[in-house]
Amino acid sequence: MTNVKQNVAVAVGLKAVFFVTRLNGITCLWTAILADTGATVLVTLNALRLLRWKPV
Repeated sequence: MTNVKQNVAVAVGLKAVFFVTRLNGITCLWTAILADTGATVLVTLNALRLLRWKPV
């Protein structure tokens, strides 16, 4: 469950940051899109760590 909570926090957090910065005109739309893609990659890589987990 910790891994799921981390993934949700990262994904929603980055979306919120770039949503606010886009509304304020600090970043362009393409930067927000690339950040969202990067967040997807990070969340996927973090989830792949669960494949190495072995129950004791």
